[in-house]
Amino acid sequence: MRHLLSHSVYQDMSLFGDDPWSTMSSIGCDGLELLTAYDEPDPSFRGIAESVHLPYAPDWLAAWEDRPVEMPADMAVYHMYGTCREEVLANVTRAIDAASSLSPAYGVFHAGNADTPEIFHRRYSRDDSHVLSALCEMINSVVGAMPGGEPPFRILLENLWWPGLRLTDESGFRFLDRRIEFSDWGICLDTGHMMSCLPTVSEGDGIERLSEIFSGYSRDLVDRIDTVHFHWSASWEYRSTFPEREMDAPAPEFIADANAHVMSIDRHLPFSDPRCAVLIEELSPRYVTHEMPGSETGVLEDFAKQRALLP
Repeated sequence: MRHLLSHSVYQDMSLFGDDPWSTMSSIGCDGLELLTAYDEPDPSFRGIAESVHLPYAPDWLAAWEDRPVEMPADMAVYHMYGTCREEVLANVTRAIDAASSLSPAYGVFHAGNADTPEIFHRRYSRDDSHVLSALCEMINSVVGAMPGGEPPFRILLENLWWPGLRLTDESGFRFLDRRIEFSDWGICLDTGHMMSCLPTVSEGDGIERLSEIFSGYSRDLVDRIDTVHFHWSASWEYRSTFPEREMDAPAPEFIADANAHVMSIDRHLPFSDPRCAVLIEELSPRYVTHEMPGSETGVLEDFAKQRALLP
């Protein structure tokens, strides 16, 4: 099992000092899972970024279904992968091609969607199957146009708390297994995102709820889980009380508010309860990515703290 730290092309390597490998080795880190963009990453990441996290556009479905939200063109790329179906295909392809320069072991792709006007809602007009059907159509179209009809690296689809892949049961996985037309794909299971689907009120409560779900997974689903994004979030109080609102401001202002809202739901905190190890034991993934940007004490310190809880 290899332990990776989440990092981003929007950050440099100064966090790791003059000798990044020495710094990472000292805390039990085997490399980075690098959030990429649409251009080739800086060559300094080669050899250090073992895997990548492809850019995520929260409301890509709006552009895919030709009902884009009005916003500046440069914002539309990051929020919807563009403004129409053709731009979605072009930009997702561009992102995969750019990341392939690192020869990553895998690339994570979020398998969910948040309709922009409904970000501050608790109920959504589009259900999981609607989103997953469009996702399969889109990703099959992108990969089908690549050499041999396969991606240049393994694509791992990640669960969210928005409509799409949630993994609180096996229905989403079964849907993907029937509809994805290429072979080199798997699952990235995000523990914090799953907790945000559940009425979790504490770290321990979240561990217990996830353990119960994982113990019911079938062998073929567990075998598809190549990596786990490891962190926790217990935001039930906020999720059950935040004021619902419509899209009542121009896109740049509304999305800035939405980003703060998302951070209140998806907190990305490091585990401190040693019982968290059971979650990794039940899934036995090849990779664990310690993904904790919500930390207040420091990324390296929190990696070391969380890593020490696992074998």
